[in-house]
Amino acid sequence: MMGFPRLFSRLLLLLALPAALHATPEADRLAASALFDGTLPAAPAAAADAKADASTEFLKQMKEVLATGHWNGSSPQMRQFVFRNNSEGWTAQAQSVGLEGFLWTKKELEGKYGAAAFAGQTGDYFNYLDALLAPVPWTAELRKALTDLKASSASEAEKNARINALLENYVSGLQANMARYDAAAWAKKARIYELFPRAYNAAGRRAAGGSFFRDFQASDFEKIKRMGFDAVWPMGILPIGVRGQTGTGGGSPYSISDHSTVNPDLGTEADFKAFVQRAHSAGLRVIVDFVVNHTSLDSRLLSENPAYFVSYRSDAACARDHFDYNWNGARYCVHNGGFEYGGGVSSWIDTAQINYSNPALRSRMTEIVKGWVTKFDVDGFRVDMAYLALNNVFARTWARTMPYEEFYRQLIWTVKAAKPSAAFMAEAYAYQEDLGACGFDTIYSKHEDARPEGQTGWYNASESGDPRAIQSSINRNAFLAWQTGGSGSVMFAGNHDEAAPERIYGRRLPAMLALTLLYPGAVMVYSGAEIGYDAAVPGGEQKPLPFSVPCQIDWKGGDPAVKGVYDRIFALAASVKAELGDYDIEPLWPPQGQGWAGYVMKSKTRPGLRKAVIGNVTWDPTRADLPQAGFSASLQPGEYKVLDLR
Repeated sequence: MMGFPRLFSRLLLLLALPAALHATPEADRLAASALFDGTLPAAPAAAADAKADASTEFLKQMKEVLATGHWNGSSPQMRQFVFRNNSEGWTAQAQSVGLEGFLWTKKELEGKYGAAAFAGQTGDYFNYLDALLAPVPWTAELRKALTDLKASSASEAEKNARINALLENYVSGLQANMARYDAAAWAKKARIYELFPRAYNAAGRRAAGGSFFRDFQASDFEKIKRMGFDAVWPMGILPIGVRGQTGTGGGSPYSISDHSTVNPDLGTEADFKAFVQRAHSAGLRVIVDFVVNHTSLDSRLLSENPAYFVSYRSDAACARDHFDYNWNGARYCVHNGGFEYGGGVSSWIDTAQINYSNPALRSRMTEIVKGWVTKFDVDGFRVDMAYLALNNVFARTWARTMPYEEFYRQLIWTVKAAKPSAAFMAEAYAYQEDLGACGFDTIYSKHEDARPEGQTGWYNASESGDPRAIQSSINRNAFLAWQTGGSGSVMFAGNHDEAAPERIYGRRLPAMLALTLLYPGAVMVYSGAEIGYDAAVPGGEQKPLPFSVPCQIDWKGGDPAVKGVYDRIFALAASVKAELGDYDIEPLWPPQGQGWAGYVMKSKTRPGLRKAVIGNVTWDPTRADLPQAGFSASLQPGEYKVLDLR
């Protein structure tokens, strides 16, 4: 993007970031900046009008102030504030750029170490806050209050305390406004049941026949609801391509031949509409896939225009990782869908790579996704490998000049204009900050290592058994569950891409599930996991419901011991929710040498009521001392406790 290096330098001077923060994603953005042309793409007919709805614009601005800061196209104009502990010589990065991340981290640090340990930074606080607030006109009152405070004769300690008080009141007010204006906020607390229609085997649960969408009746939704879920994600409902199809199970559900309709093997469009209506009647929202990065080799989009794809015309043999395609009498070489890996591009051979440098393709995709809410009334989208379509990632991977604005800002706000409650969940293992600034409501908590504390993604941290990573992830996710302006996290013990949870966690599974399912933010469980069903291919595909071979869940099979664990923890989660109502969490920090992890659950609806959950997700026994609960004992791997706090 034009002007990026100058803005980037000014930003570093403003916030004096430590060298460790200059790796990803900042260095990646800088490397890609030369490929941004600075031109504005034409907006689609139904997208942002100059007279955009005032409440939508207010919502965007609140997200900017609370969470993301202002962005210039693909470039952040501010970075997270970095606090300095002068007495011990270390720094800590705020949880987010905006007021929520600044205030949360400031109060956490001062609560642990005392405000005096961070003395001498009030001038930096004032500069940061003014720069954050300046782009949004309605923050003028707060800016003036801060300017007056800065110029006052109050001591530094008094100024610091008054900054805290001002921000606590202001953030509280904005969070109340978010509750009014953000119709998609439900996604940040959603309990999502992912199911694989091709393998679900409704007939194995009761008498059924015909198509999946017709077979799935009110009683099936009610069973899901009784387990504690409020959203269902039928994964793999889009038509699958035939050309290049892999395996014998019907092909990968992510090699899509038509993004705009349902797989006829599962039923008709009318059947799917009825499926959505029955889900809504049962109190469940419906999430569907948006496969952003690629299509099948014989997709409808490819037949419309090969320019929608990374391709070139040629009569010669196609280069490696390409396939040939004939269109309107001409021969094209189309690149297989891929992603950055090992300094190059790794490809899925049954897919074709979509070209997000093409504004016409962006508008076409926006139209298609919007159709799922206008035609089928779905409630949200799980965006597959979402970060691959970000400007800086796509430009670097495919050496393309990108439009000025991010595709996702066009997409998300166009769809939300049609249905404000429509939510977007990103499957992402990098660039969470960029996706949040684009408007995603939630992001997978699997792999997130761009922060100074290392791995904070819940799945990878808990999988590792590293107590430090596990507790850092809980700390990160406690913030993400509390904040309202940015993307929330989605915690899970498994999904369609991972091996069965009991394979990953072994005897640690009960503690992992307890810490996951008691989390007050979004949580996801994959169908079949609740009975311990695992049909992984020995020596091959490790998914519990493989794509490569025919598979159907045996609802009378599975592992009774695993089913018992899920049943107990589903019941526990329901009991805690009934007792506490809506609650926030606060991380617990184990004493030196103890390897357990946990958090305090603080009721918002019943002030003063608190409980703690602690568990051992490591591979070794550990001592656990929690004096405020009167608890002191040894915890075996997988053991957990829910305790009343004094």
